[in-house]
Amino acid sequence: MRYDSDLLYRPPGEWKSYLLQCTIGCSNNKCTFCGMYKDKKFRIRPVEEILEDIDMARDYYGPGLQRVFLMDGDAIIMKTDDLLRVLHKLYQSFPRLEKVTLYAGPRSTLAKSPEELRTLREAGLSRAYLGVESGSDTVLKFIRKGVTADEMLLAGRRLVEAGIDL
Repeated sequence: MRYDSDLLYRPPGEWKSYLLQCTIGCSNNKCTFCGMYKDKKFRIRPVEEILEDIDMARDYYGPGLQRVFLMDGDAIIMKTDDLLRVLHKLYQSFPRLEKVTLYAGPRSTLAKSPEELRTLREAGLSRAYLGVESGSDTVLKFIRKGVTADEMLLAGRRLVEAGIDL
């Protein structure tokens, strides 16, 4: 249960979730409206460290943990095989686990095939928080989101079609 800083961000609905840091910062980190990760250089934590953190959480919380939020700003960017290892370890370590959620960047989501997203859902990824912000290409370009409205829509559709709550 190691964190890169004291400032930890999660959606309000995840206030009861154990926060498992899988990435540091945000892969885009250019949005003009967001200051959450400006002081962090984006990187993906080594999967072995993440698995060790799960063991630490099991020792601290016990087997009854029910919710986990994979943080920081774009955990879906991890290699699918690594995310699957994390999900399997979580469900193995916490038999009462009901929900695993994460922030999903639109480009990172689009980099996954529909089959990969379905596999992640089948392994227990319950919900993805996709920061849509706008359906206007003009606004998305102005705020430096890094995708068009059509790409944002496609990312959301792929998550929903895979059975992941959006």
